[in-house]
Formats: sequence, structure tokens, C-alpha cells
Amino acid sequence: MKKAGLLVMLLGAALCIPGCGFTEGTDAVVTVVKATPTPIPTPTPEATPTPTPVPATPTPEPVIEQSPSGLNVTVESGNYEATASVNLRADASQDADVMAGVEAGMVVQGTGVCENGWIRISFDGMTVFGSGDFFTKTDKAPDAGVVTAEAGGEEIIS
Repeated sequence: MKKAGLLVMLLGAALCIPGCGFTEGTDAVVTVVKATPTPIPTPTPEATPTPTPVPATPTPEPVIEQSPSGLNVTVESGNYEATASVNLRADASQDADVMAGVEAGMVVQGTGVCENGWIRISFDGMTVFGSGDFFTKTDKAPDAGVVTAEAGGEEIIS
């Protein structure tokens, strides 16, 4: 009897399984749902301030001095070549006393530029002034010596 009971159970199980609604071939459809992954937000980069460029060497403030008559003179060293024969005067004015003179082509050492365009010159141990209209900046070395207004019998301008 045990065998008959076991056989009934097996037969009942065999009949129940197809009754679950699964028929191989027709109901064997599997639907795959493709899941979209949730995007991982990228962190927003922190803004870094753009550094302000700093000049390598700060530009020095110009040094301002005064001529004997009170004109502002910007201290500026450089060599100047005379473009014509010109008088060198005690002040930056055509009315000032003539201290010396130079001929065209002579190079002098400038020590400043006056607000009226005249050049302050270190010449033969003196500080004199010459009209900037008759001098041009040059890289040539200064000449030595003094040419006076009477030199060569030529009249010296300004």
C-alpha cells in the first residue's frame, strides 16, 4: 500500500504541474525590462579667482626737481646729440646767461628734462640748460670739452 500511495502522489503532482498555466513554448515569453541607471552627478568645480598680474619691478615715481627759475625738471639721465650749434645757458630760458656752447654733432650728458622741453645738462662741471629743439637722444658717449660762443667765429643758436 505504501507503493500505491506513493504512486498516487506522483500522479497527482504530474497532473497539477501542467495545470499551473505554464505551457512550454507559448507562455515561455520573458520580458526584459532594460533599466536606465541613475546618472551620478559630476561635482561642480570650484571657481578659482584669476590672479592679478603683478609687475616684476614696480615703475618708480619720477623724481621732480626745479630749475633756478622754478620750472619743474624730471630727473632723467641720458645722452643727447646737438643737431645744430647751440648755447648752453644758466637756466631753461632763452633770456638766461650763456655759460658755454656746443657745435652740431657734439654729445652731452643730460640729467633731466624741463617741463618747457629744455634739457638739463651736466657739462664741464656745470649744470646748464639747452633747448630741446636742438638736441636728440642718442646712445653715443658724451664728448669732453667746452666750445664757447666765440669758437670758430660761428654764431651759436639759442
